[in-house]
Amino acid sequence: MSKRTVQSSLKRAGNHQDKRRKEQHQSSLAGFFSSSSHNSKKSRTSLDAQSDDDGPKKANGFKIFCDLDGVLVNFDAGVRKVFRGRGPDELPNPGVLWGGINKVNEFYAHLPWMEDGKDLWAAIKHTRPTILTGVPRLKVAREHKAIWCRRELGAEANHIDKAGPKSSHEVVSGVYRKGMVNVITCWSKNKHVESGPNAILIDDRISLRDAWEQKGGIFIHHTDTISTLAQLKSKGILPDRDEINAVTDSSAKEDLREKTTKPAASSFVDLTEKGYDSPPDTP
Repeated sequence: MSKRTVQSSLKRAGNHQDKRRKEQHQSSLAGFFSSSSHNSKKSRTSLDAQSDDDGPKKANGFKIFCDLDGVLVNFDAGVRKVFRGRGPDELPNPGVLWGGINKVNEFYAHLPWMEDGKDLWAAIKHTRPTILTGVPRLKVAREHKAIWCRRELGAEANHIDKAGPKSSHEVVSGVYRKGMVNVITCWSKNKHVESGPNAILIDDRISLRDAWEQKGGIFIHHTDTISTLAQLKSKGILPDRDEINAVTDSSAKEDLREKTTKPAASSFVDLTEKGYDSPPDTP
């Protein structure tokens, strides 16, 4: 066999081996990506399956529930905007109040923050609190409150509606999700059903205290962020640095270091105490 023939044969063999290696490499890549895709889907399915939870996250042994209206959200300001400066307690009757609110598109979805609401949320957000907010009879208000939370809280929000038929407290829609801020909408008078040992409720309505505490929970009466953070500190629920860093105003920081409570009127009007049949977060 001539030298040229041998070289030609070796070249063909080499080309064949290169082609075979290339096909094997491509096959391996295809298998890898197929496997990765399968594993990814399997992983997502696994995560989805694990995402359901049977209750709020515990932080340092405590489960924190936080109200919206009068704590984080300024319902009173929303009413004043609708009624040209008049607040809920300045209207002639509840029919006027709710009639006006019902005419506003997504009223609850567009309410402003309380003046110090963002500071409070900044201090407790890392504990992944559960939002526990009462709703009116207007059913769309439930989703509108969830919309507000998804947009404003800076974290994924998951809605669980527990405003059941005939004023019951039962799951109407949704399930608890891990790694998210769960938003429970319910009839306000039923909030205590979520209570239990080491369950913390931050709420501006003092009328909810007894029922919450009777089930072993801890009630934090919210009048402003400074006093609420001081109460959380005194009960060992939040460390000092979280409270101090959350409050941006220097004078407020100084007050926080010294005070434990601060008696002050909430800017949110408790309409039940004024004889109204349907306050903003009560059926």
